[in-house]
Amino acid sequence: MKIGYFTDNFPPRIGGVATYSFQLPYFFKKIHSEAEVEVFVFGSGIRPENAGDLKIDLLPQKSIFSLAVNIFKIIKNGNFDAVHTTTFFPVGFFVALFAKLFKVKSCLTVYGTEVVTTSGSLITKIVQSFTLRLIDKILAFSSSTKNLMLKRHKMAENKVKVIYPGISQLELSRSYDVREKFNIQPDDFVVLFVGRLVERKGALDLIKAIGQLPDNNIKLILVGGGDRQELENYVKENNLSSSIIFAGAVKREEILNYYKSAQVFSMPSFFDAKNDDVEGLGIVYLEAQISGLPVLGTSSGGIPEAIGANKSGFVVEPRDISALSNKIKLLKTDKDLYEKMSQRAVDFVSRNFSWQKNIESHFNIYQNNQK
Repeated sequence: MKIGYFTDNFPPRIGGVATYSFQLPYFFKKIHSEAEVEVFVFGSGIRPENAGDLKIDLLPQKSIFSLAVNIFKIIKNGNFDAVHTTTFFPVGFFVALFAKLFKVKSCLTVYGTEVVTTSGSLITKIVQSFTLRLIDKILAFSSSTKNLMLKRHKMAENKVKVIYPGISQLELSRSYDVREKFNIQPDDFVVLFVGRLVERKGALDLIKAIGQLPDNNIKLILVGGGDRQELENYVKENNLSSSIIFAGAVKREEILNYYKSAQVFSMPSFFDAKNDDVEGLGIVYLEAQISGLPVLGTSSGGIPEAIGANKSGFVVEPRDISALSNKIKLLKTDKDLYEKMSQRAVDFVSRNFSWQKNIESHFNIYQNNQK
């Protein structure tokens, strides 16, 4: 079996798409060593240090035309059993088009609103819709994303299959003590947020929830890049500087240090109606739980699917700041509940989001064993 993976979102870029674009072919090759696997990365990208014998081609993307020509040549001459794109547009369009031309099975992984958004130019919408018609199999990160797609695009339900991402214990190549770095005391209870500092991720709601707690031993660490001016202004105006820590963007190989430093993880994302944007699943919830952290999320998008509700974490309504505050207080004060949720967190992710399950689902699809 020969599989070609195509993406324009790859390490060193930070985020779930870039991480998955590397890990999917890496674990496929690791579990099915007999398969021939090749990854084609367009634009900026590096070969991860832990790539092993995975074949990765780093290709420049000078223009849309050069991208199209490169993908045309690769699929024409590749003799693939299947091609798989982990980014939708424009890479996904050309993969779908040329795979159809050369009669190669094609797959597209979708994460969230990149395939259900109503924003963008008319031409972009037409091309994206055409891509979904051309692709043979669409693999959604969550049932939430699948249902949104079926609602907004007229396609057969069996064309879209839910395959949850796999999660393994995080690796650490640079170790340091986050608590020491930010002068966090041993008895401080740390809530961790990891995500882009955009409005819909809910960082401001989490800051407000911390502000409602009359407990100076509760600290919030915000990890992520983006525009934080509004957040910093709110923290300053409400005298929360001693409780809120802005860590900025953190390299992938260092993120485990932050999970190890915290007691609870939360990213209270909500639906952004203005930009038609919602959380497809939330890999950071899985990373936190596999690291033993109870998690606190919202009922928005695919987030509930990423949380062992009332077992390894809590799901509250979006924008409910009081509920966030109350659950943080509960996890801090109820030691027995905290320990049970911490233990269940690792088990929940290990059982439901294993790479073995993920890869076998892909293997069957590539072999045409699943409709």
